[in-house]
Amino acid sequence: MHRGVSFQKHLDRLQQRTWNLTLHRQQNTIASAERDSFAIPGHRFTQNGSINFDDAEKACQSKTTWDLLRSSLILNACSVETFAKHNYQILSWTRRLMGRSVFNAMMRPTVYKQFVGGDDFTSFQETVSRLQTAGVRPLVMVTLEEDVKDDGPDADELFDRNLKIMIDCMEMTASLGSQNPMMQIKPSGLFPLALCKSISTEVPFPSSQPEIVEKIANSIATSKEVKELGKLSTTEIGELNKALNRINQICEVAMKRKLMIMVDAEYTYLNPCLNLLTLAMMLHSNRSEPLVAYTYQNYLKETPNILLKDIELARTHGVTFGAKLVRGAYIYKERALAKENGYPDPVCETFEKTTENYNRSMDIMMEKVVEHPGKFCVTIASHNEDTVKRGTNKHIKTSFGL
Repeated sequence: MHRGVSFQKHLDRLQQRTWNLTLHRQQNTIASAERDSFAIPGHRFTQNGSINFDDAEKACQSKTTWDLLRSSLILNACSVETFAKHNYQILSWTRRLMGRSVFNAMMRPTVYKQFVGGDDFTSFQETVSRLQTAGVRPLVMVTLEEDVKDDGPDADELFDRNLKIMIDCMEMTASLGSQNPMMQIKPSGLFPLALCKSISTEVPFPSSQPEIVEKIANSIATSKEVKELGKLSTTEIGELNKALNRINQICEVAMKRKLMIMVDAEYTYLNPCLNLLTLAMMLHSNRSEPLVAYTYQNYLKETPNILLKDIELARTHGVTFGAKLVRGAYIYKERALAKENGYPDPVCETFEKTTENYNRSMDIMMEKVVEHPGKFCVTIASHNEDTVKRGTNKHIKTSFGL
């Protein structure tokens, strides 16, 4: 998973914040009774209730021979450690050597086609229709953010344009008529990266500072400006209020269209801010059903503990709670940053330790789903066959009291 996402991040950079709609295969979603509590459309099950991953005919029925050959070549390339670690440099060098036009002509029908669902409504609709024949529902992601200069004189124009792209995509996703429409967003495309870092420094543990979460949630709901937040400068407070206004517009569309939005997590030096904003969005929007979910990266050692604290904050405020469970995508950079800055490596030591973390988070959320129907929603977002099987079996057992 790390390798695939690493390769995808290069495509994101190439697109320069254009409208890309990445489709993720939804392996397993466990939600409330009102939101289709257990559905894996299109999958065939064995007699004991587990998913049959050996049904190649079903898995490949929407693919052409060229699709399968392309996938095999690209995914095998992504599995090469050297390429996965240095893909951006390798592809940048290739683009300089070939020229932008030839490089783009080569990338669009291959790598771009492999990872990106479309760049306009027509191509997106075609991809969705094709995948639906195999029982795959879309989880849409608009790729906007990257570590680029976003604090210049035209920054607000950039963020407002990103907001419009997000809202247009939300409206389009909701109009597809899909059951339980979902969309993944990166709020970091709506305000300066420096602000995200500053807020993360000021509020490192949002669920342990509920008064700040409440302040942000109140600003989103009422448009009342935040006057101060820790040591943020006057300029940063102004940027924060603009960001909260944009987030309010996203929440309003989600509530109006009954569209679940999953807020993506990123690097550890940005995550406290993203976690704070998501919890505030939950207080505002998750009144009767979980429309806002946060992404929990289980390759980070402390993730299950953070999840428990966030659940408690939602419970004490009487709102529903959504979580998307992933392993994580930034292992190389996180370890490099820890070594460079002299702090403990936040990433689990081994794949097995990450799996233990993931299973713990999965158990926490599934128990909550069963104990509090309609109040919790969890998406098991994994490419790992054993993880998906475990999630399926765990849900069957907890649902029927086995």
